[in-house]
Amino acid sequence: MLDTAIEAAKAGSAVALKYFKNIPKVSFKPDNSPVTIADKTAELAIRRVIASKFPDHGIIGEEHAPTNPDAKYQWYVDPIDGTRDFIRGLKLWGTFVAVAENGKMIAAVANYPTTSELFTATLGKGTYLNGKRVHVSTVKDMSSAYMVHGQITRFETNGYFDQFMKVARVINSKRNFGSYNLPVLLKGNVDICLEPGGGVWDFAAPSLLATEAGGKFTDFKGHRKINSNNALITNGILHNKILKILSKN
Repeated sequence: MLDTAIEAAKAGSAVALKYFKNIPKVSFKPDNSPVTIADKTAELAIRRVIASKFPDHGIIGEEHAPTNPDAKYQWYVDPIDGTRDFIRGLKLWGTFVAVAENGKMIAAVANYPTTSELFTATLGKGTYLNGKRVHVSTVKDMSSAYMVHGQITRFETNGYFDQFMKVARVINSKRNFGSYNLPVLLKGNVDICLEPGGGVWDFAAPSLLATEAGGKFTDFKGHRKINSNNALITNGILHNKILKILSKN
């Protein structure tokens, strides 16, 4: 499964890179998120690889309709995670591919072609960067913690702005690197990642990559779900402290 995920992610990234050299026309979805022919074409390339190896598996992608929705194995595809950065010529984007067996993630890939970083994970076997094992940070104190986060307006839209600000006030540093929030967490450069919005294709691969790197992934209520439209990813040590602040009770 992992080999197919890697092949598929690389295929999608290769297509996206061709367009990255000459940014295509941008259109906008109903939620005002940008999309280009690069996103759609890259996803088709990924789907072709998966379907050629596992034609009976399901595929859930950001840009095209699901296939085989009742299959035991479901693949989650985000061809360009970080389209907003992609269309501005910023290198902070990646290609996500993950597969679940009966709802449980078993393999995941996040490929960042502009930085030559390929993150891979298989359930129970750890997370690797270009073949070398990586681990999240060991920071224990909130006062020393470094947080990365998604768009601030989404915290407000989804009713978590006050909680976000409470977290921001008690930690040391906070930044938004877009899709590159994931690599810096996996490599231990930062300790907390708060994402206030996203689909299952955004969170499927990170959920396994983070946990296999020694971290923890949940939604803002502490449930290990990828369909809650938000995600808290941490080094594990600080997770419950953040959840307590995020609680609306």
